[in-house]
Amino acid sequence: MTLPRYRKLSAFYRQVFGGRVHKVGLRGGFDCPNRDETISSGGCAFCNPEAALPPDTDTGMSVTRQLEQGTARIRRRYGAEMFVAYFQDRTATWGDPERLERLCRQAIAFPGVVGLSLGTRPDCLPEEVLDLLERLAAETCLEVELGAQTASDTTLDAVNRGHDSASTRRAFAALAERGIRTSAHVVLGLPGEGPGEVEATAALLRECGAAGVKLHNLHVLRDTALESSFHNGEILPPSLEEYAAMAVRFLEHTSPEAVVQRLVGDAPPGFLVAPDWMRDKQRAVGFMIKLLEERSTWQGRGLGRSREEVSRPVVFAPGPGSP
Repeated sequence: MTLPRYRKLSAFYRQVFGGRVHKVGLRGGFDCPNRDETISSGGCAFCNPEAALPPDTDTGMSVTRQLEQGTARIRRRYGAEMFVAYFQDRTATWGDPERLERLCRQAIAFPGVVGLSLGTRPDCLPEEVLDLLERLAAETCLEVELGAQTASDTTLDAVNRGHDSASTRRAFAALAERGIRTSAHVVLGLPGEGPGEVEATAALLRECGAAGVKLHNLHVLRDTALESSFHNGEILPPSLEEYAAMAVRFLEHTSPEAVVQRLVGDAPPGFLVAPDWMRDKQRAVGFMIKLLEERSTWQGRGLGRSREEVSRPVVFAPGPGSP
């Protein structure tokens, strides 16, 4: 049997649930403190929140209706019968916890939903929200996805992120204390960052105990501060070759127990300004896998971990409401 070079999300889901599982993106109608003037009104330099909205969803559409449409689409395309409901718009834990609980409970009650995932910021986890997440984690397979982005406070400030790396550490610690599974979003190729920052970010996530990682390449979306910088010649997103080298370096310094949920970012065609290579995601992922093979390397190799460890089952027990 050929050993994998990184731990894929599909393999993790198959280990936990015994079959094919797909995420269904949901629109929760959340806001963000970096846009509602709590922190800032401009948001992160790279973010256009409209680009992150799930397809075929409208404002006011119920969670149940979104799941009906989303699961039907995934069944037709992939044949999956198990799903993770993923609230992905803006900051899921920012706002009324009671409303969040209603939305989450609608999602986990839907037939075929075996888990729940919430995208949020490290600085948006007050105690009452942590209490709610702890209750949900006892009922279903819950994962909280934290937008860490980078370990560099200089970079976080430069992209108007509105939080620092200390916030990231506190958030992971608070969630770990309550037994809640976590993953981190990371952007590779941010302005001014090089190999040292790539390794430092991987080290931060190891230190925090992130159970999963989502890799995004720096890309330019329309109607963002980054778009202005791009057109002014101030920044240039990494080429596919440059990004792949960064991603491989990151993986080499990532624990082999961590689930790699994504190798490259997504952007709807109408929003993407640059780089053009993102328009063919399959080619990009294939290029990265080929580079891992050419370098005879794998996730965790830079830490002295063996390739066999990438395929060993990870210890995880979903909530009692899951199969």
